Amino acid sequence: MNTPDNTELFKQSFREEAREILVDLESALLELNECHGDIELVSRVFRGLHTIKGSGAMFGFEELAAFTHNLETAFDAVRNGRVEITGELIDVTLGALDQIRCMLEAKESAEPAGAASREHLLARVRQVTGIAEGAMPEPKVPAVAPPVRGEMKPVREWRVQFTPGPDFLLNGSNPLLLIQELRQLGGLSVRACAAAIPPLAELNPDRCYVTWEMVLSSSVRVDAIRDVFIFVEDSCGLKIEPLLDTSQALAPTLDLTSSTQEEQRSNSGLRRADEKPAGATSLRVPAEKLDQFVDLG
Repeated sequence: MNTPDNTELFKQSFREEAREILVDLESALLELNECHGDIELVSRVFRGLHTIKGSGAMFGFEELAAFTHNLETAFDAVRNGRVEITGELIDVTLGALDQIRCMLEAKESAEPAGAASREHLLARVRQVTGIAEGAMPEPKVPAVAPPVRGEMKPVREWRVQFTPGPDFLLNGSNPLLLIQELRQLGGLSVRACAAAIPPLAELNPDRCYVTWEMVLSSSVRVDAIRDVFIFVEDSCGLKIEPLLDTSQALAPTLDLTSSTQEEQRSNSGLRRADEKPAGATSLRVPAEKLDQFVDLG
């Protein structure tokens, strides 16, 4: 398990990165106020909110993550064309960023403050966007997310190849949490490939040797799948492609083939850290080591 010192290191690193993201979010929102139709700015805001939400939940900022998740849901609706950007939405989001900053700086021993203000802001977000309260779920949602009311999107299958890099665990990331979040998008078949695990004497406990091949059945777009990995994309290999041949679907078994992890990377064409798409928001959480995966329970 993480030592108290390591846990505080992770939290402090998250605070530092979140402060930077908040500055960028404010800048993006002010630019968006001048050009409501700029989809790149909308995506930039969404990615920033997604990063704060996902990383906050990972490092123990559950209340902050839950609050931010509602804003992320609103901008996901904007990104998908269901909600229009207005000056009022930008104004209330800027106010919400101030609340996130307060929660970020609040001492853990202090009583929660500002709950009424946060609920008022979320009520305004719901009013401006027309998204009902029940359509803004908390981060922990059912395994298969229900479709948006009034929308019937075709379900398709996606092959997702995910290879944590050498520094993945050192950054405080947990691959199992990412797979759990991916499962929330639809039906998921998972195959873990353990071929790269070395003999026990050569094993480095700070490195993840397992890779995952998955098939996701969902109505979401590829952007929504990539967003699951958005705050670890600089420390992993990731390939997402439509699966046209249903006979290629994966069984949830453990693959113990003889190929090495490096060969799998080369043959599959997985994207490496230096191929990170421009403008992506990421969270870097340096620490001396992460002893084991976070308990999913």
